[in-house]
Amino acid sequence: MHSTRRFLLTLSTLVLFLLSVSAFAGAQDATAEATPEATTAAGDLTLTYSVASSGEISNSATSQTWTLTSASADRLSVEVERTSGNLLPDVAVMDASDKQLATSYGSDQTGAGAAIDNFTLPGAGTYKVVVQRVDGETGVTEGKYSITVTPLATADDNPNNTVSLGEITAGKAVNGELTGTQWYQRYSFNAAGEDVISVTGKRTGGTLFPEVEILDSNGTSLNIGYTDGSSGDIAQIKSYALPQAGTYTIAMTRAQRFNGETAGTYELNVNLLGAGESNPMLAQSKGDVTYDTPLTGDVGAQWYQDWKLTTTAGDVLTITANRTSGNLQPEVILLGGSGQEVTHGYTSNTGDSASIERYTLSGAGNFVVRVSRAQGKNGFSTGGYSLLVNLVGSGEDSPKLKESSGAIENSQTQTGTITGEKWSNTWTYKGTKGQVITISVARTSDTLNPHVDIRDSNGQVLTSGYPNASHDGAEITSFTLPGTGDYQIVVYRDGNQTGYTTGGYSLKVEAAAQ
Repeated sequence: MHSTRRFLLTLSTLVLFLLSVSAFAGAQDATAEATPEATTAAGDLTLTYSVASSGEISNSATSQTWTLTSASADRLSVEVERTSGNLLPDVAVMDASDKQLATSYGSDQTGAGAAIDNFTLPGAGTYKVVVQRVDGETGVTEGKYSITVTPLATADDNPNNTVSLGEITAGKAVNGELTGTQWYQRYSFNAAGEDVISVTGKRTGGTLFPEVEILDSNGTSLNIGYTDGSSGDIAQIKSYALPQAGTYTIAMTRAQRFNGETAGTYELNVNLLGAGESNPMLAQSKGDVTYDTPLTGDVGAQWYQDWKLTTTAGDVLTITANRTSGNLQPEVILLGGSGQEVTHGYTSNTGDSASIERYTLSGAGNFVVRVSRAQGKNGFSTGGYSLLVNLVGSGEDSPKLKESSGAIENSQTQTGTITGEKWSNTWTYKGTKGQVITISVARTSDTLNPHVDIRDSNGQVLTSGYPNASHDGAEITSFTLPGTGDYQIVVYRDGNQTGYTTGGYSLKVEAAAQ
């Protein structure tokens, strides 16, 4: 009996022992599945710029190797931060052959982090980022961590910095953002001529210290606008004359570019200051000139406007342009039939007007009156203007001067008007040989300083009457007609074509009693 009990007790003890061994073994397996090595084997140890990843260092896994792939020789920082445990982290960057390129040289002063602050990769490729504990295998700390690789600047030739983001047009702002991964942004700009432009880049957010640049179609830099030292938030190319029509690149970047540290949002503007000589904008005629009729226009990017002038004689003109708005400093230019400059009126001392005074044309023909601005294409003034082409006096061969003003008879009074267009009036008169006549002219309005002639039917002057002392009348007294027939009585002003006076008059012919 005792033997049987002793056997059963021994059997129970054996079963309990086996169960305990089995339970211990099962507990060991579960712990193994939760080890960092198992997590590492199953996890994705690939790093992506600016995306935090997590890992764990333990006595059984004293380091972890991450993969980083870069498209260019980027400048970057690597930061490791302890998230649990007592880990003292250390981090290094290795090339594909395990050559160390950069290291944090252990933990930072807090012991909770490790960083490689500013490192430039030697080129595009795949790199290893190794996280371990201080002293590696002989170290004593463990814990979880986060790792972030931040691109401070992608390389100059990185596609992010070479691709065009689209077109920018004059007068229409574009907005964007510069970051470490894209610190140089390009826009195409189409110029219709040898245009003068300005480029302005302005920070709208962040820490950005902006710079702007103009490049030709070959990528050659033409001009750079640097950060304004006083404010740090704007960069300008105030004026640049493009060498020819074509496509250019307008670039927005940051101070120190690849080595810069600033980033942020911006507004970029291109303004057309002056159209190039071959720009179709300048080929447009504004309209036709009518003497003594005010005309209006505007000067800006179209820095001159042309008005057509057609004349029938060698007229005397005064051309005046006056500013009506803005800060325009006007000039006026008279061009001949081949586009050559004939004469030029420059901006006055007051800066708001320009004139060509009493200029005598060479003859009938086609001319151009051009309203421009001081310094032409490279000028900065803009605004509205009024233009007046005043006919001081028609050319002596003008058809208007040949028109008859009418007929006059003895004891009759006629009235007429002297103007710049008709500074001479011709009246017909039938006379008898031997008759003695007196011809009187008296001003009736304005400033007219009159003269009077009696001429034969061929226009030959027989005698003249000059202005009186008060310059308001003229008289031919007791003139004996040399023959019977048609005569011309001509009233005109002092100075003829280039005279200054105009106005109304009365004309009277009195015959002496026979």
